[in-house]
Amino acid sequence: MADLYAVYCRAAAEKNATPLSRQVFTDEFKRLNLGLYHQKKDQCNICCAFKNGNLPDDEWQHHLLRKEEARAEKLSDKSKDSNNTMVLCMDLQALLLCPKLKASALYYKTKLAVHNFTVYNMLTHSTTCYVWHEGEGSLSASEFVSCIVDYLSAHTEPDTFILWSDGCGYQNRNAVLSNALLQFSMKKNKVVIQKYLEKGHTQMECDSVHSVIERRLRDQDVYLPAEYVNLMKRARVKPHPYEVKYIDHTFFQDFTKVMLCKSLRPGVRPGDSTVHDIRAIRYNNNGTMDFKINHSDDWHPHPSHQLRNSTSDSHTVTPLYSDRLKIKELKFKHLQDLKEVIPKDFHSFYNNLLH
Repeated sequence: MADLYAVYCRAAAEKNATPLSRQVFTDEFKRLNLGLYHQKKDQCNICCAFKNGNLPDDEWQHHLLRKEEARAEKLSDKSKDSNNTMVLCMDLQALLLCPKLKASALYYKTKLAVHNFTVYNMLTHSTTCYVWHEGEGSLSASEFVSCIVDYLSAHTEPDTFILWSDGCGYQNRNAVLSNALLQFSMKKNKVVIQKYLEKGHTQMECDSVHSVIERRLRDQDVYLPAEYVNLMKRARVKPHPYEVKYIDHTFFQDFTKVMLCKSLRPGVRPGDSTVHDIRAIRYNNNGTMDFKINHSDDWHPHPSHQLRNSTSDSHTVTPLYSDRLKIKELKFKHLQDLKEVIPKDFHSFYNNLLH
């Protein structure tokens, strides 16, 4: 604010005007409901490389074209008829830790990791958060697929689903998820389309959910993972509260045995397009797949040699875990040490963690 006031004073001097006092300037700034934008730390690597003169202009222009193309495509999807099409975006929130306290003892101890995978309906703004901690599940492809398939199975009214995400390999761009979506499409007679944003420019509507949750968590003490669930449910009131599903190891299914598609790669020869070049994948209810290298391209059929016989018996889904997961011995010890700053009513949860 001091820097902004200095700029204002210089502008007033150039116009031979008498500047207001710092206090009046600050009060007026707040009255107008203005704010100072703090640039995010995680900036696009390609844009930073160009800014520092380490990237040719033509490559950067191509990168910008793909960024704008993806954003225009997403904006177009948001205008679709919500009765026939459901447009979703999904992402994993930054890692949450438990317990979350201001006690100095926490700074030197490892804590329990808590995960929130968010699915956001861009047409109705309804949101579902899938929350679990590392004692109940990890971050493999099957965990994310279980959440996505659960959400789609609970909303089968539309004929078409469009899923927007970043291009994270283990989370959104892998054969496990593709096989599961193709299987869902065939079973439910639906069309599912995956679309990816340009790397480094993956801002989505579900990011606002994470921001609201982080503001709600500010200055809040959290002793148990389940307390995150209650805080998330109260994080938003309008248009309606977030739906939060607190899940355990019994929720997750092993989708690695579903092998309708052997590989996502559209080419086989050196120099052909790879998985990371794909910008959209369409799963058809007849068991076929199509892909796009650019959002503006026409759909191209996925190579038939990559698809397996849909009548194979190896497409069954089984539970991913037979029991809760073990945490590291050192982490269990640290959590036991932290019980001195945690109310006794919560000690049994940490005592019962497998290690």
